[in-house]
Amino acid sequence: MPDIDLTPLKDVHLPTEPSLFPPATGWWIVAGVLCILIIGSFLFLYFLKRSPKRYALRILKSIERNQSDLPTIGVELGILLKRVALVAFPREEVASLSDKEWADFLLQHGNGALSPEQAKFIVSAAYLPKQKAVAIETEKLYTAVKDWIYYVLKKG
Repeated sequence: MPDIDLTPLKDVHLPTEPSLFPPATGWWIVAGVLCILIIGSFLFLYFLKRSPKRYALRILKSIERNQSDLPTIGVELGILLKRVALVAFPREEVASLSDKEWADFLLQHGNGALSPEQAKFIVSAAYLPKQKAVAIETEKLYTAVKDWIYYVLKKG
């Protein structure tokens, strides 16, 4: 067999193996979409937690857990309902309401969630002596306030 001269093939080299970095354009797009989805979900959950309805319900839960005396519960619920009303309705309409007008407002805008006795209790709780026994069920009161918040803050 004749000898073949392979010297002219010295300059031909094998290509280098492909590296893992930088990735192809498609992988950059996939990584970008994943980052946008993750950041978007965190922002969605952050703003969901900050919604007025969720915030009001969290405060209601904390009032429920504190187990104070009944007049104190009534005062705290009155403050909470006034704050909710200030968020849901124009300030000029709600801010100046007190006593009978505030109780009427609670009854008119709650779609029957609060009974007249409950509304009267919430309005007058600040003026009740601590020793006076009031015939009102706290569980029904919490449920009524929760329903009032849900009805007033439907969108949130």
